[in-house]
Amino acid sequence: MSATAAIFYHPDMIESAEQPLAGRRTAGQSFIAGLIRHVESDGLFAVANEPKHLEAFRDVVQAYGWRKGVRGALVHEPAKILEAGVLQVPGPNLASFAWTRRRVAQDAYSICGITHTVATKRIMQGLLDTAVSPTESWDAVICTSRAVRSVLATELDAVLAYLAERYGAARTPRLQLPVIPLGIDTSKFERTPEARVKWRAELGLDDDAIAIMSMGRRTISEKMHPGPLMIAAQLAAERTGRKVALWMVGWFGDKTTEALHVEMAREMAPDVDIRFPDGKDEDLRFEIWSAADIFALPVDNIQETYGLAPVEAMAAGLPVVVSDWDGFRDTVVHGETGFRIPTRMSRPGSGIAIAERYEDGRDSYHQYLVAVHQRTAIDVRDMADAFTTLIENPDRRAQMGAAGIARARHHYDWSAIIPQYEALWADLTARRTAETASAPRSARAPANPTAMDPFELYAGYPAQSLLADTRLSAPCELDSERIDLMLRITGGHAFRRLAARSDELLAVHRAVRASEPLAFKDLITALGGHVARTEACVLWLLKFDLLRIVP
Repeated sequence: MSATAAIFYHPDMIESAEQPLAGRRTAGQSFIAGLIRHVESDGLFAVANEPKHLEAFRDVVQAYGWRKGVRGALVHEPAKILEAGVLQVPGPNLASFAWTRRRVAQDAYSICGITHTVATKRIMQGLLDTAVSPTESWDAVICTSRAVRSVLATELDAVLAYLAERYGAARTPRLQLPVIPLGIDTSKFERTPEARVKWRAELGLDDDAIAIMSMGRRTISEKMHPGPLMIAAQLAAERTGRKVALWMVGWFGDKTTEALHVEMAREMAPDVDIRFPDGKDEDLRFEIWSAADIFALPVDNIQETYGLAPVEAMAAGLPVVVSDWDGFRDTVVHGETGFRIPTRMSRPGSGIAIAERYEDGRDSYHQYLVAVHQRTAIDVRDMADAFTTLIENPDRRAQMGAAGIARARHHYDWSAIIPQYEALWADLTARRTAETASAPRSARAPANPTAMDPFELYAGYPAQSLLADTRLSAPCELDSERIDLMLRITGGHAFRRLAARSDELLAVHRAVRASEPLAFKDLITALGGHVARTEACVLWLLKFDLLRIVP
């Protein structure tokens, strides 16, 4: 690489026994596995919030076969990240990382995030926070699709327009918003005759029947409404006279949603054998593709931004039927690797009441998503036509499946995606070295105005500060045993925030007792000029009458 990158790691990024299965975790885990196979580097650089997370990262990459070195730094140590050039983080909110970087300099390194969902209030607020934070043109948020890029660009345009109107902001550095898709390990999805026989037998399906398969969380509010898919499958079964099964592979979040799916299946698709295989079963999740004939994912939800499952389906050689929606518009070539089904949504300007209910808390996130998807329609008849075409034409299924394999390997395997990350990291580094920071930190200003020195911020609270000429005395003898007792019973240990170590406190007390009354400035000189540490010790000792101020 012409530019290296430090990878921010948190255990929430990947799948585990403690973390529920979710698309962003699947993507995060796949990214790490793809990175170590294809990155052009002799070593990895990890950044984390805690030392134990750095160790966890080392364990993860070693489990994936990484045998080279792993350097590490904590996120609150920005000076140690300088050598990396770029800090790659797992979300789109760069604000906290940018403020931390400013402790060193705004051009110390670049920060690069990535989108997953962009519909949550936290993410929307995070875009505003990012816009007003010290981000620069050498920072970026990777957009996984052109559709999600349009969301970020629209949001950022609105934020910057507001700042210009309110404050007359003339300089508004723009983040880079490159489009780089999520990747997969295409080799994991190769179909086998053995898996086909195994899972069709497991699900009670004859070899001449047609299995339509979907994959993902079975949630009406956050993924897709299953009704259109069920209706289209029923229409295709009626038109072709073939036995059609619909396997909705995934997992339910609650019993209510499960009951709704079962009731919809009974009412909307009585002639289709609808099953709900457990997508949390890892063997099933990677093998069931072999048993299916068609993949379908007609998403109608703004929570979705990219959609890994259709790419996985293409890698498995399945023709895909998806909604003409978000990232599917980039990944699925209509008529070549599958069919994109037309979608329609309410006109811009008609949803401000929905946005306001979500903003002020009258509607939850799930209610917000449902309010939008109920005003989003998929052409059910067109979907049924696609199913009918594929059911009646096995050669067309095979052609589309082969085209899908080629497209997945060429465009979406990590071997094709990681070089795009490396090129972006190099571009950001080049921008950073060629351009000037928009608002560099002045020498006396805090790095973050919301993280000021509390003794400056709250200077109006006390009657006075500890002055250089303040004279001190030590009214009693003090030993380490007494100091340790006082430290234990006064609560510092309980909150893991001690003002000073016992040896430092004892040294201050002894210096005062040896020369009392001793001016504070002379105490600092006697103890080697360590102003802040000496002051902390003096104030703690004064607090418990172990030192006194001489009038």
